[in-house]
Amino acid sequence: MFDDDFGTEVEAIEAATRDADLEQTALDAAGDALHHACIQMGICLHGVVRVVKETPATTPRRFRCRFCRKVATQPQFDADRESAYTRLEEAGVL
Repeated sequence: MFDDDFGTEVEAIEAATRDADLEQTALDAAGDALHHACIQMGICLHGVVRVVKETPATTPRRFRCRFCRKVATQPQFDADRESAYTRLEEAGVL
C-alpha cells in the first residue's frame, strides 16, 4: 500500500544526475568542437562587437569581437552569421 523503499528514490536521483552529467559533457564537447571549427574557418558567431578606435574616418568602420577578437566590417560580421551554419554543415561540424 505504501512505498517505503527510500533506496529506490535515491537510486533514481543518482541515475538522473549521472545521465544529466553525461549529457552536459557531450554538449560541452560539441560546443568546444563548434568553437574550434569557427576559429579555424574565421567565423565569428558572437556578434558582440565594438568599434576599433584607430580606424580612419575615410574607410569603412571596423569592429572587433569582444570574445574571439576578430576584426572586420559590420557587413562581414553579418555575412559570417548568415553563412556560418551552411559552412559548418559542409565541413561536417554540424
